[in-house]
Amino acid sequence: MNDFHSEEEAINKGNKPKTDKNEFSLKEKIASLPTKPGIYKYSDSAGTIIYVGKAINLRNRVKSYFQYGRPVDAKTKVLTQKIVDVEIIVTDSEAEALILENTLIKKYKPRYNIMLKDDKTYPYVRVTNEDYPRMFVTRRVIRDGSKYYGPFTEGGQLKALMKTIRSLFMLRSCDYKINAESIATNKYKLCLDYHIKKCDGPCEGLISKELYNQNVKHAVRALNGKTEDIRKHLKTEMGRLSEDMLFEEAAVVRNKYLQLNEYLSKQKIVTTELIDRDIFGFARVDSDACVLVFKVRDGKLLGKRHFIITKVLDQPDDRILQKAAEKWYFETGFVP
Repeated sequence: MNDFHSEEEAINKGNKPKTDKNEFSLKEKIASLPTKPGIYKYSDSAGTIIYVGKAINLRNRVKSYFQYGRPVDAKTKVLTQKIVDVEIIVTDSEAEALILENTLIKKYKPRYNIMLKDDKTYPYVRVTNEDYPRMFVTRRVIRDGSKYYGPFTEGGQLKALMKTIRSLFMLRSCDYKINAESIATNKYKLCLDYHIKKCDGPCEGLISKELYNQNVKHAVRALNGKTEDIRKHLKTEMGRLSEDMLFEEAAVVRNKYLQLNEYLSKQKIVTTELIDRDIFGFARVDSDACVLVFKVRDGKLLGKRHFIITKVLDQPDDRILQKAAEKWYFETGFVP
C-alpha cells in the first residue's frame, strides 16, 4: 500500500491542478497497461504530446517513471511533473516499436525527446521489386516492396561505386516492365546500353532471370562493402575460363577484375582485418553534443555521418549514444 501511495505522489507531484477523476484515470491507465511491447505517448494538461518512448514491457516501462525514490536526471524529473495522460500502441515486437517510435518522434517532435539533427538528407540505392530488378540512386523511399541500401554519405564515392557496379554486373537502366510475357511477345527491343556492353539484354531474354538476379545479389554485396568476395570470385572465374581456353570470355572477366581493383585502390583502408565495424565518436560542450559514425566494411572506410543534439541538459552520455545508434541502425538496416 505504501508503494502505491508513493507512486501516486510521484504522478501528481508538480502537475497543474486537476480533478480527482483525472488523477484516478491516469493511475488506472498505468495499472491496466499490457505487458506487451509497444510505444507510449505522454501528454500535458494542454493535450500536447511531450514525449514518445518504446518498451519491451509497456506496463513496467511506464510505471518506472513514477516510482518514488528512483534516481532520475533533471529532464526526466520535469517531464514527469508535466504528464497528465498516457496513450499506448501495442506492437508485435520490439523492432516494430522502434520503427513506430521513430516515425512518431518525427511527426510530433515532442519537447522532451532527444532530437537528432542532420545537416542534409542522404541518398539511398533502391533495388526495385521486379522480375529483373533495377538499381539506382534515390532520396525517396517508396513502400512497394523495393529494397533500400544506405544512406550513403559520400556522394563522390557513391557515384564511383554505382559506375563500377554497372560495369561489373551489367544491370539494366531502362524502366521497362520486363517479365516472361513481355519477353515472349518481343514487346521491347534492345537499346544502346546493350550494344555498348552496359546491359545483358534481359528485355529480349538474352540473359536468364536466374543469372540476372544472381548479378543483382553480387551488386548488393558490393553496396554493402563486400567487395573482397567479389574480387575472389572474378579471379577464380578468370582462371577457370583460361583453363577451358575461353580466352575472350576470360579477357572480359579480367577487365572487370582490374576495374574492381582500381575502385578498391581509391578506398581508405583503416585496418588490415577484413571485418565490419561502425565506430562511434562522441563529444559534448555545454548543452550541445555531437555523435560521429564511421562506417567500416571489410576494413575499408565507406563513409561517415554525424548527428547534432541540442539542449541535452544533464542527459547521460550513454543515453545520447543509444539514441544515435538507434537512428543509425534504423536507417541503415545493417548491424555489423
